[in-house]
Amino acid sequence: MPHLGGLSIDDVRSDDWGGGVIIEAAVASEGAVCPRCGTGSARVHSRYSRWLADAAVAGRAVMLRLRVRRFFCDNTGCGARTFVEQVAGLTVKWARRTNVAARVLCAIGLALAGRAGARLAGRLGVPASRATLLRLVRQLPDPAPAVLTRIGVDDVTNRQLELVNEFSLPFWPDFRSS
Repeated sequence: MPHLGGLSIDDVRSDDWGGGVIIEAAVASEGAVCPRCGTGSARVHSRYSRWLADAAVAGRAVMLRLRVRRFFCDNTGCGARTFVEQVAGLTVKWARRTNVAARVLCAIGLALAGRAGARLAGRLGVPASRATLLRLVRQLPDPAPAVLTRIGVDDVTNRQLELVNEFSLPFWPDFRSS
C-alpha cells in the first residue's frame, strides 16, 4: 500500500461488522503548510479522527481512521486562522474516500455506470451507490478533442450516391465516374 507512505500506522485489525479491515494511522510529518498562503506551521490547534474508505485488500473493504491535526496559520495577512493538514496523494478536503478508492470507483463508473457498477464495486470491497458512480464520472474532465488527420466516407453515404445515380436525373452529376 504505497499510498500510505506518509503515515505512521498504529494498528491494523479486522472489523466486527462486515469482515473488513480497519487501519488506524496518523500523519508522520511534524508540521503542515497553509493551503491559502503557503506558510508553514508547527503550532497545533487541535486533533480529530477522520474516517476514509480506501481501496480493498483481497476483496475486503478497508477503512482508514486517520488522526489529523488542525494548525494555526502564523501569517497575519492570511484569511485562514486555522487549517487542517492534508496528506498529498491520499486525502482531499471534505473527501470521505482516499484518492486511490476514488480512482477505482471512477474506472468502474466509466466501464459500467449505474446499477451494474454499484454491484461490482460492492463485490470488490469498495461499496458505492449508483448515484455516486455517476457523480464521479461527471466530475471527470472532458477529454481533449482529437485532431482530424483524414476524413473518410462511410458506407451509408456510398449507398446513397449509388441510389442517386440509378435514377439518372439530369441535374445530378454521375458520381460513378469519379
